[in-house]
Amino acid sequence: MATMSQLQRGPEDGLEVRDTPSELHYFGPIDYKQRFPALDGIRALAVTLVFLEHYGGGSHGGRIFNLINLLRLHFWVGVDLFFVLSGFLITGILFDTRDDSKFFKRFFLRRSVRILPIFYFVLAVLLALTPFLHYRWHWGQLTFLVYLGNFFANYNWELYKLLTPVYPTFKVNLAHFWSLCVEEQFYMLWPIVVWLVRDRVKLLRTAAGIAVLVLGLRVTIYFWGGPAVAGLWSLRTLPFRMDSLIIGGILALLLRGPNSDRWQRRCRPAFLIGSAITLAIFIFSPAGDSPWLLTVGLTFIAIACAGLIGMSLRTGSPVFRFFYQKPLRILGKYSYGFYVYHALYEWAWIMFLVYLMDHLHSMLLAGIIALGLNFIVTFLVSKYSYDLFEVKFLRLKRHFEYDSEKAEHRHAFTTR
Repeated sequence: MATMSQLQRGPEDGLEVRDTPSELHYFGPIDYKQRFPALDGIRALAVTLVFLEHYGGGSHGGRIFNLINLLRLHFWVGVDLFFVLSGFLITGILFDTRDDSKFFKRFFLRRSVRILPIFYFVLAVLLALTPFLHYRWHWGQLTFLVYLGNFFANYNWELYKLLTPVYPTFKVNLAHFWSLCVEEQFYMLWPIVVWLVRDRVKLLRTAAGIAVLVLGLRVTIYFWGGPAVAGLWSLRTLPFRMDSLIIGGILALLLRGPNSDRWQRRCRPAFLIGSAITLAIFIFSPAGDSPWLLTVGLTFIAIACAGLIGMSLRTGSPVFRFFYQKPLRILGKYSYGFYVYHALYEWAWIMFLVYLMDHLHSMLLAGIIALGLNFIVTFLVSKYSYDLFEVKFLRLKRHFEYDSEKAEHRHAFTTR
């Protein structure tokens, strides 16, 4: 019978990924110290979906292109995939280290060196460019410094824009920062719950209760405030989106129990059922303010995402092999920076597309060139940001190693 370390580690960890009957028929309890190589591929899928949702438009004309464009409009589910994945990983780490001597300090410091540097780096660069590009800041944008911008932007959508009257092409889009705010708010609150509710079964019940409560809040705000209010608050604030992260956490807890193999097998039907219901909502209730989408729809999207994540964990499975492909793992490694950078100068890329269309007289050809160049440039910026800047902070994790890491001489962060 294969051990879990054999199941979870890949060639980059010095072990060969094998496809044997024992590995395909057994899935043991997991812990945070083991690496899930296919999850980088999941990250790549998530960020690619979001990228295409923002930039993949313009393919109009004919049934095929119209169908592609209709499908692309729902690629925002990539954000939900990020949410569920974050909930899965963070809950697992928190649960496995709940007895650590410096539980809160180490968790928050490790999260900080991963998340904060690039976020504040971008804001610092925008401030440095202000004298040259004449950006006009609003005091409300200061709330992004403490990850509360998503709440204030619901009252003033202009907070998501950094305008310049002199160079309008280079106006900055901050709209995608709402999801970063939601995740950071979750990171501040969820560790307290995990630390207080230390038993796995009780924590599972607590998480399930919170998920049901959040769904109830979405239903309430939709029928109390109407679709306009629900469209703002249900999509972009933690109280109404926490169930996506919680469902990822529930998966992490289920796979840490004695029936982990059974629960991992159930991920496939969870993915298929969640995806089928989600697709039905997209087809039969396609409006962005659909009551089905803004209530149970978000829950079933999260269930489908959790199922996909769970399916990718079993070494040797088709899903694992797909997401373990090297190009996906490379993109996944830089996915956080890719997400942060990709939409900042969205308007400039749109203007570039218009320029190409005027000169090439082909929307399709212009779209392919603009989309491809945009993706390549964003990837390179993300790669060099990680290799030259972010990794310097990630190395600081060695100063915040958990007790178990110290005991087993496992370093908190290593570069390959």
